[in-house]
Amino acid sequence: MNFKGIKMIRILIIFFVLLITQACEYKRDSIGGNDDIIVLAAKEDRAEISSLLSVVFNDTLLTPSPESFYNIKFAEPESFSALKTQTNLIIASIGDYELNPATKLVRDLLGESAFNKTLSDIPLVLSRNQFAKNQLFMIISGDSYQQINDYLQQNNTFIKQQFDENFFEKQAQYFLENERQEELESNLYDSYGWTMKIPWGWELIKNDIDKSFFWIGQELPFRWIAVHWREGNHFTRDDAFEYVSNFPQNHFNSIRYNQDYLKIDFDDFNSGSAYKIYGLWESIEDAKGGPFQGYLFYDYENDRTFYISYIVFNPGGKKAFYMRQMEMIAKTIDIN
Repeated sequence: MNFKGIKMIRILIIFFVLLITQACEYKRDSIGGNDDIIVLAAKEDRAEISSLLSVVFNDTLLTPSPESFYNIKFAEPESFSALKTQTNLIIASIGDYELNPATKLVRDLLGESAFNKTLSDIPLVLSRNQFAKNQLFMIISGDSYQQINDYLQQNNTFIKQQFDENFFEKQAQYFLENERQEELESNLYDSYGWTMKIPWGWELIKNDIDKSFFWIGQELPFRWIAVHWREGNHFTRDDAFEYVSNFPQNHFNSIRYNQDYLKIDFDDFNSGSAYKIYGLWESIEDAKGGPFQGYLFYDYENDRTFYISYIVFNPGGKKAFYMRQMEMIAKTIDIN
């Protein structure tokens, strides 16, 4: 295990005292938006705290205006009792100033010994289900801005992953594990040898056996998910670029991908690899558009190449949240 891995384990060890003090309490489900992060920090620290958080939460969705995947919302440390069951909760403090309400709160929660460790060693502690079920709770506490920044720069991927996992796990409980269209899912498998989880409320738009094309949608906001597959191995970057250049016109007719914003990256997809294709779609006839994303992957066992894609149209409203929901649906596809 490398040094970074050892440090990650120590994050959890530091927080063990807090875990056992809360273990016997009955916990209700966490509240608040799954993409909201509530940050309790003193007003005088918030500019620096915002800068530190940007080290971790720095990815955006092109919509075409960039949209963050998480909404950072500051609140007073004195509101801890009222906000302690939020889905994503961070208490952030810089330095050891007795009059700083966030510092006092951190010291009270951790105890003097663990608090001093954050000042001299690891400036971050992390816990799941701390004050509520399906909650991710984090304390940022360090001797200086630089100490905290150095640590976040080294461990930002791991920390961001914890928030992403919490988002997807909580969304799955209410979005994919409750009522689903099991009859349609079963028909997909019987007809094509693959299936996916389809939440209740999504409507079948097209199921074209001859063109190997399946398309569902939902309104408020407007969303599409489509699956297309071809016989044979067409799994190269050149294949991906050529294929998606004409895909929306061939199957949706009314939209196209904006070639100026089209991006293709090699990425993980479920237990295999895929080309992640993303960018902006636009209406051919109207002044409409928004983000799209898709995955092109190869089914080795059955010698088929799949493309599963999704788009959202929600002018003036959030888009990143719904794109992540559709990513969850896309990744339930089962080709075995």
